[in-house]
Amino acid sequence: MRSITHCPACQTEFFVTEEQLNKHHGQVRCGQCLHVFDAKEQIVELDTQSERNLASPVEATADEATADDSLVNDGLLNDVPAPIAEDLESAAAQAEATPIEITETTTSKISNWALIVDRLPSNFYDLAGKSKLNLYTAAKKSRPWLLLALFLLLIAIAQSIYFLRNEIAIYYPHTKPYLVQACKKIACSIDLPKKIEFIAIDDSDIQEDANYAGLMHLSSILINQAGFNQAYPNIELTLTDVEDKPKLRRIFKPSEYLSDKANIANGLGPGEEVKIKLAMTTQGETVAGYRVLVTY
Repeated sequence: MRSITHCPACQTEFFVTEEQLNKHHGQVRCGQCLHVFDAKEQIVELDTQSERNLASPVEATADEATADDSLVNDGLLNDVPAPIAEDLESAAAQAEATPIEITETTTSKISNWALIVDRLPSNFYDLAGKSKLNLYTAAKKSRPWLLLALFLLLIAIAQSIYFLRNEIAIYYPHTKPYLVQACKKIACSIDLPKKIEFIAIDDSDIQEDANYAGLMHLSSILINQAGFNQAYPNIELTLTDVEDKPKLRRIFKPSEYLSDKANIANGLGPGEEVKIKLAMTTQGETVAGYRVLVTY
């Protein structure tokens, strides 16, 4: 059974069969303006006047009719009523003679659609399928570059974490256990911060022993002013003469000025204070003053 549909873009009318409507869910391409539309939704209700207009034959020569018999016999224009078939044959002969110039009549539009349908995508789904294929091919070609860029980004992040692991452990303490586990596998370590500007020495004093000549006693308080644990610093003691020139200098490590109960590995806690008491000899040198510094 054949029906008549029309293009909503250019209002060209076409014959369509039930098979053509069901083949692509009613999606067809207009042979005049190449617009894709649903032929089922554009079915034309024929009235007497439109039937008379569609059925009016177009005069064709005997030679043209003979030349177009092959089109009818091949099944391209099968089951077309005689008046319409004559018009289709005439339009097909003209299209074959001059493929670019097609007569702008209703029947020539019908034959134009019939001839061009095999060369162009006939429905929206064909176009969508080709677009998806092109996108998939482009994505497939770019995938190695994306993988390479992602790999380089991961390497850069890993290097940053490795070199900044101590600072990360300071400002993000919850990450320290994970960093310690990772360092065990790659033979590195997470060291305590050594921000010397946050270490202060307060209430320092040095006195000579009353019982032993040349024995000096140093007392002081070590304070961590940072908001995080820090490594214990070294203490540098310099003894000077009356002209404030250095006479004796010595550096004391944490294991020398801390008690045996102190946990050096945990470091000096935030805001923590440690009292220091040291004894030393002047080795026969006459001293008049001293200087105390903290270093790492």
